[in-house]
Amino acid sequence: MTDRPDKPIDLCELAPLAPELALALATVSSDIALVISSDGVIQNVSVCDAKLTEATSDWVGRHWSDTVTKESRAKVDQLLEEACTAGLTRRREVSLLSHSGADIPMAYSAIRLGQGGPLIAAGRDMRAIAAIQQHFIQSQQEMEQSYWARRQAESRYRLLFQVATDGVLVVDALTMQVVDANQAATCLFGLPLESLVGLDAAQGFDPTSQPAFGELLTSTRTTGLPAEIRARVAGSAALVAVSATPFRADNALLLMVRVRPSDALIQQDPAQFVEQTQDAVVITDSSGGILMCNPAFARLCEGGGAVQLKGRQIDAVLTGLAPYLPQLISEAQRRGLTGPLPVALESPAISVEVVATMLDEGDQACIGLTLRTLRPSTLSTEGIDGELALELSQLTARLGEVKLTELVLSATQVIERHFLKVAFERANGDSERAARVLGLPVSVLERQLIELGLQPAQGAGGAAPSGFLN
Repeated sequence: MTDRPDKPIDLCELAPLAPELALALATVSSDIALVISSDGVIQNVSVCDAKLTEATSDWVGRHWSDTVTKESRAKVDQLLEEACTAGLTRRREVSLLSHSGADIPMAYSAIRLGQGGPLIAAGRDMRAIAAIQQHFIQSQQEMEQSYWARRQAESRYRLLFQVATDGVLVVDALTMQVVDANQAATCLFGLPLESLVGLDAAQGFDPTSQPAFGELLTSTRTTGLPAEIRARVAGSAALVAVSATPFRADNALLLMVRVRPSDALIQQDPAQFVEQTQDAVVITDSSGGILMCNPAFARLCEGGGAVQLKGRQIDAVLTGLAPYLPQLISEAQRRGLTGPLPVALESPAISVEVVATMLDEGDQACIGLTLRTLRPSTLSTEGIDGELALELSQLTARLGEVKLTELVLSATQVIERHFLKVAFERANGDSERAARVLGLPVSVLERQLIELGLQPAQGAGGAAPSGFLN
């Protein structure tokens, strides 16, 4: 590139030929060329590109700065000043006003023809280049959007996969004993829930992994920050990923320990598993609002796909779950996990087993629920419903907090209420028939109802077709 001369170029002899020079420039090296007086007024316009003819039809006699947008006027003034001072300007990009309303990007450079002579400003139409630049920007934005959409999808699948497959232990941070565990944990460690509860959590792992596991729990308890290690389960050579997250419940510090087989994570594609599993998996916020779910849950709701369900309340799309949802969420927040709880849904009319687990994702505490459809063979033939199971589960959770005699008394009342309800249902609300079903005199039945704080909801003829009123 040739350096610009230190002294202004004297082209005064070419001043009379300014219109011809402008036409030559427009024809040879630019799309438009203007002859401009020293005070900035356009004297002649030469256009090579027919697309610019309409936009430039009334330029002669106007000030050059009046032909550009408000934002570009300062650049035009700089071009005029530089041309008058140095005789030659560098290129500047401006936007021309157009009768169609769309601004036209243009790159101008100017040269002065002699001291006090006219200026010739040559311009190149930048619309093609601007279109390429805009296309590049749009392509880059689409790539970024695709990248983040893929990252969000991976995160969504990872969370749903975690809810459906991870073994979960709730560990007392002081004693390091297991307080509760989910079904996946019982399968992973090969022990029933009764054997896991009360067990030193480290005993579930291979002796070579116990020191690292103990250090993980101690570090999490001390720092209050989640951490993760690799370890081996007792009696197995399989490597598992073990993470621990602290949380408080009833003024006690607990540790949520998640165990997932590392080999399974390598072999099993989370996205494929989440898409194909028959278990309905959903993650909600603390009020039951759906954050994400898998296709099995969407099919269960019969209310559209996962995108349509996002933001809706889970008890609104699964009728029959509403009476148990507050207890499920509060128990999961208090104990880390709860269930399995049998629930009879109304729409669709099926029975499911619900497991709720607390999740801690950044600033948002959420609940992961797995709903597994119960086969007819797994359903109770005695009519034990979700309400009874939930009440018994709540009493079980209080084991160690209250005396055994109080628990037995409460459990007896719960069971009595249940059988009274079933008897009235079988008797179609008739007190005498319900008494015969229970093998009690009517007077004894009525006395038990009063003692339990129940009152038959009276219908026609003294029947109680609607159940009980407290």
